[in-house]
Amino acid sequence: MAKQDNIQRCELCGLECELTKHHLIPQSRIRNKYKEIKEDPSNIIWICRSCHDQIHSLWDESTLRDLYNTKDKLLAAPEMQKFIKWKIKHPDFNGHSKMSNDRKSKR
Repeated sequence: MAKQDNIQRCELCGLECELTKHHLIPQSRIRNKYKEIKEDPSNIIWICRSCHDQIHSLWDESTLRDLYNTKDKLLAAPEMQKFIKWKIKHPDFNGHSKMSNDRKSKR
C-alpha cells in the first residue's frame, strides 16, 4: 500500500502527493455481515484527493460496491482512464471534480 510504505504515490494516477483512504466497498454499503471488510487492507487503496473526488463524482456508492470494487476495475473504467490521462498532464491540479451530468440526473 502506497501510504503505509511512505511512498506517497496515488495508486491510480501514480503521482506523488498527499493521499486519502478510499474504501473499495463504500463504508455506507457494508452491511453487518460484511463489517470485517470495512477496514480490511484489501478493501482500501490510497489515492490522491482529485482521483478520490473523481470516483465519487462519477458513481454512486451502490455502483462502486457492485461494479467498481477493485483497483483494477477502477483503472479499467474508461471514465477514470480519461481522467488519469488528463491528471498526468496537469499534475499540479488539486481542485475538486464536478459531478458528471449522468450522475446528476440520477439524483
